[in-house]
Amino acid sequence: MNYLVLIGDIVSSKKILQREQTQEKLNSVLLKLSKTNTNIESPYTITLGDEFQAVFSQADNVFFEAFEILAAVYPEKIRFSFGVGNILTPINHQQALGMDGPAFYYARQGMEYLKRSDELFSMEGLETPCTGLVKESLCLFSYTSRNWNLNRIRTFVSLCQNNDVQKIAGELQVSDKAIYKTIAAGNLHNNCRLVTEIIRIVNENLK
Repeated sequence: MNYLVLIGDIVSSKKILQREQTQEKLNSVLLKLSKTNTNIESPYTITLGDEFQAVFSQADNVFFEAFEILAAVYPEKIRFSFGVGNILTPINHQQALGMDGPAFYYARQGMEYLKRSDELFSMEGLETPCTGLVKESLCLFSYTSRNWNLNRIRTFVSLCQNNDVQKIAGELQVSDKAIYKTIAAGNLHNNCRLVTEIIRIVNENLK
């Protein structure tokens, strides 16, 4: 069986002035997501001071959760590397530690790539004719979303959860007009559809 492994890493974490507060915010959002994601096999676990990982049986919501994490630690940036493959050791359902296998190798390979680039998202290990398309789409999506402000990040997450403009405006305490402008400026509908299609392709590799 194939799994989806995520390795996340805070960009330039040693330069963060309020590093302890950032780590507390990160820990809080990871705990919440570990409880709510029904496809999580091994929960979000901080492995180093600025790095975390998790294991999933399906890709549903993982990209949207990435933006929830980004919103929690804003304005800090995080790299997200995904690896698809099997896991050779027993799954640790308590914390994402002590496991090994191709899915982890691919995620680590992707993280090394991200550290050499300005991109925020990477996907390795897919076995599909669409592999190149997924990788290039994530490259484009990285550059598109890298400089989103907090309102745009939150709007994107809520939009991808199928919330309407009125509900999003209420959540963010802004006008409907402001949300429409945010959606248009960030091309958020198309970005949401792009990520949804990537999730579909990944899930085909996880069957």
